[in-house]
Amino acid sequence: MTIARSRRTTAEKLSFRLTPKLFFALLAGLLLSVLAFSQAAASTGISIDSFRPLGGSFFSWRSGQRTLALDVSQKQKKVDAKRFIASGRAGLGYAPLSARSLWMIGKGFEAQNDLKAARRVMTRAAQVTRRDAAVQLWLAEDAFRREQIAEGLRRYDLIIRSEPAASAEILPRLAAVMIAREGRRYLQPYVGMKNPWYPALLRTAVDTLPKARPVGLLLLENGAKAPRSDELEPIYAKLVNRLVQEEAEDVALRLYPLLPNGKAAALRNVSGMVDGRLDTGYPPFIWSFANDAFGGTPISLDAGGSGMEFFGAPGTIGMAATKLIAPQAGSQLRWRVHDRAPNLQSSASWVATCVAGKAKGARQASVNLLDQGVPQNKVLSMPLPGNCEVVRLDMRIAGGIGTNPASLIVGNLALAKAAPAK
Repeated sequence: MTIARSRRTTAEKLSFRLTPKLFFALLAGLLLSVLAFSQAAASTGISIDSFRPLGGSFFSWRSGQRTLALDVSQKQKKVDAKRFIASGRAGLGYAPLSARSLWMIGKGFEAQNDLKAARRVMTRAAQVTRRDAAVQLWLAEDAFRREQIAEGLRRYDLIIRSEPAASAEILPRLAAVMIAREGRRYLQPYVGMKNPWYPALLRTAVDTLPKARPVGLLLLENGAKAPRSDELEPIYAKLVNRLVQEEAEDVALRLYPLLPNGKAAALRNVSGMVDGRLDTGYPPFIWSFANDAFGGTPISLDAGGSGMEFFGAPGTIGMAATKLIAPQAGSQLRWRVHDRAPNLQSSASWVATCVAGKAKGARQASVNLLDQGVPQNKVLSMPLPGNCEVVRLDMRIAGGIGTNPASLIVGNLALAKAAPAK
């Protein structure tokens, strides 16, 4: 009797727990869990046999969309408009708020040359999420097609900030915008360290643009001192060097004082010291020394002065040091020979070459400063080429024949106005 009552009580409890309403609620929850898991699996391209009764299209829509997208973006296949639209609409059936499905429909309309419909769908996709790079890229390029440069740049900015990995694709496009003056005007709000991708943009432009002139103009037209950071310093140095090599000296001269370590005084300075300190700007507007075979180094002289020591190994000939200057009209180079150690057939001479201006190509050379007949500790001078905006000043040295390098120490290096003829 007790056992029978116990079984009846258990049955009554089971009957209470498994009411029809509760049963269907549990079943619905289980089904939703299955669907959620299967969609997650499908998004990674995994097919699970247990879900086959739900229909093959249920798993394949996301992986299929990804395959179609890769065919277009990586394999450069032509867009099959009907297939793209069908795939996108099928995806919306499973996930009505799928930006990628909307993107596919938009790409299909684009392939049908219906840009108005494509724009409408892509705009809707961007309203679903701003973080879909493919959607933002399409809208950016569409904005440029319609000459809405500010909107295009804003969408590029969104792509880089939301998908940093996409910067390798976007930054070269942004760099190309610099080539046009109008493009540089729209880029100005993005110049500066408040923009996290500014250094990467500047590096990309300096490394990849066919000419460096637009990069220099971007900074000049900004009208402010260029941002300072350790990351930017080598980029500025490369930019200045490229401008000079590409004969854009006019841009280099105007830009140089705006760079963090660029000083206007350095453009008319040959001593290597500015404001009592070693000039640490950017070559070739600071002294550049060649190599271990022939070269030079700044040194301190007696009485607190500064100078330079140049050397050339036996059997070598070359430019030991070089620097660009922007001299005033009628300037001459002045210096003193403080010490020297010549070799047989060795030589050391200043060579001034006009690299920009009416007298471009004109040269002026000094006497051999290693010649024993040249006096020491006496002010010597050499005129610079006239009608010249930029002069390249070189120290040309030949090591001659000997066991030690030929060497020369000069001080009191300066540019000065030539004395009027009497």
